[in-house]
Amino acid sequence: MSADVLAAGVLAGGLYALVGLGISLVFGVLKLMNLAHGEFVTGGGYLAALFVTGAGLDPLVVLPIAMLGVALVAYPLQRFLLTPLLRGSQAAPLVATFGLSLLLQAIYQALFGTHPKSLPASYATSGMSVLGVRVQTVYVISFALAIVLCLGTHLILTRTRAGGAVRAASADPETAAVLGLNVARIYAFTLAGAAALAAAAGVMTGIAQSFTPSSGLPLLLTGFAVMALAGIGSVGWVLLAGITLGVIQSVSVSLFGGGWRDVAVYLVFFLVLAIRPQGLFRKTAPL
Repeated sequence: MSADVLAAGVLAGGLYALVGLGISLVFGVLKLMNLAHGEFVTGGGYLAALFVTGAGLDPLVVLPIAMLGVALVAYPLQRFLLTPLLRGSQAAPLVATFGLSLLLQAIYQALFGTHPKSLPASYATSGMSVLGVRVQTVYVISFALAIVLCLGTHLILTRTRAGGAVRAASADPETAAVLGLNVARIYAFTLAGAAALAAAAGVMTGIAQSFTPSSGLPLLLTGFAVMALAGIGSVGWVLLAGITLGVIQSVSVSLFGGGWRDVAVYLVFFLVLAIRPQGLFRKTAPL
């Protein structure tokens, strides 16, 4: 197997880790499988496109704006819709996120049409040499961003007071509320943070590839595959899981052709769930 194939897989894995990080965070804290996560990803791409094409800004400059914008949409959705549903049936919030997914797809289609969009940048198609291997610059950038966001999320959860509150609300929300923690607000900030991470993935996806209103589903399934590898609800192993998935996909395409790109992702997802449902890497509790 050539070094180019392995390097491409490793770097693509950074982008996959960005997609899967928010899903793992939400499930680890809220025990909610957010089926609208893919639309949060594409929402970041569409929001960035408004500034990139309208104001001529670089996508990386717009990235924090996209993250903040999608987070501001996600916060009230969790605070006033999903959190009340979490107190009742477990199926209700799952169905609600599915409805949100369909609604957001319809909104994107109405506002932006169905044609694929991308975020133009000089580094979108350029290459660079890393340890003697030629790679696409945009994937190097997305990999570096994935390291920063995955490490930052892990440190916030494990080393800060806010992270301690999130972990307490995740482990036992009733006791956390008795101790004075505002669990509803913690849940809302958690989904907002996950949506911001999704938006970052959306911007990088828009630079490296393209997206449409219906791109959310394949992105969601990629995120599920990453979470399955890392361990359901585990944040600490997401980067390694994304890299593993990227290498598996890159090797599959090299050996069997481009038609196996998505097949490899879905096979990994189902095989891991069937053989090792706790994930390949996680040995401890979620988060």
